Amino acid sequence: MKKASIIGLGDILKGDLGVGCYIIDALEQERMGDSIHLTYMADDPRYAGGLLYEADLAVIVAAISMGGPAGTIHRWNYRIFQQNFVWLINEFHSIEFLVDALGRTELAGGFPENLLFLWIEPKVTEGVTLSKEVLNAIRPTIQIIKKNLFERGFLPENALKISPIYRLELIRRTA
Repeated sequence: MKKASIIGLGDILKGDLGVGCYIIDALEQERMGDSIHLTYMADDPRYAGGLLYEADLAVIVAAISMGGPAGTIHRWNYRIFQQNFVWLINEFHSIEFLVDALGRTELAGGFPENLLFLWIEPKVTEGVTLSKEVLNAIRPTIQIIKKNLFERGFLPENALKISPIYRLELIRRTA
């Protein structure tokens, strides 16, 4: 049976850095099917290997500052991730756990067939609210994920339509 795994990373108590949680929450509001596993791992992806093992598609989404405009979505494949993981580990220590999990999955012979990283540029890194820029990046990020799921046969074409995100209205900045 085909399997897809979408993993959200980040700390919801650090503003935009928790966007991975909100993306998983928004995807959970839709009918995704039994072969699509949605998981929020906070800042501890050391056990991601079990979710990645023999996945036909794996998507990892988080906020990481790379110096671009807030809300920018960076799409990386595994090759680009490998080229930059030393820098990532130095900047974001929890990425080391992800690198270890990917390595264990590869050693076990169950590395994902397709692996996509979606990094969103944060603006606010303290508090429990998301910046306007990151809020505006949530829908396009979900569309990227859904498009990848559709292209690999996990979702029907009608699932590509934009669905309302109800719970996210509570986290909009008031200032």
